Amino acid sequence: MAFIQALTEAQQATAIIKATKSNEDMKAGAFADNAVVAYAGIRATELTPAQQRKPPAVAEAFVNRGKADVAKVRMAEIRSHLADTYAAWMGGTGDDDPFYMRVHSPVVWIEVDCQAAGPLGGAYGKTRGDGPTQLHIHSVIRTPNGNDYGRELLRQHYLTSPHHH
Repeated sequence: MAFIQALTEAQQATAIIKATKSNEDMKAGAFADNAVVAYAGIRATELTPAQQRKPPAVAEAFVNRGKADVAKVRMAEIRSHLADTYAAWMGGTGDDDPFYMRVHSPVVWIEVDCQAAGPLGGAYGKTRGDGPTQLHIHSVIRTPNGNDYGRELLRQHYLTSPHHH
């Protein structure tokens, strides 16, 4: 919420690609290896310097869970592509509104998606029919077109390269 709430109304009009939120809006989830989605939303160059810190901060929440030296290199790569980074939003802008946010550049694709209650929704008093909620969030970080999701690249290499037979 901090990102969308930090934008002016004019910036929000560009960043918000859909005012309503469906039960599931994630594009790069399971079984979507190498999905191609056009950039959408607001380009980082249309943000003030203070606002430009928000998309990398989203990335840091994911990247900093890894080893510090790897995270440092990855964040440098993400920051170096800030001019080609877009942030897209779906849903409301209130503190409790369900939302979808995508941070997308040539080197990173992050999605945060508030979804409808799953099979365990009863634990927090929700059913699928209640619609998306901040109590059930899915998120993903990917390398665009990086063949990085669910693939066993080394195994594929061993199976398909003649020098390993």
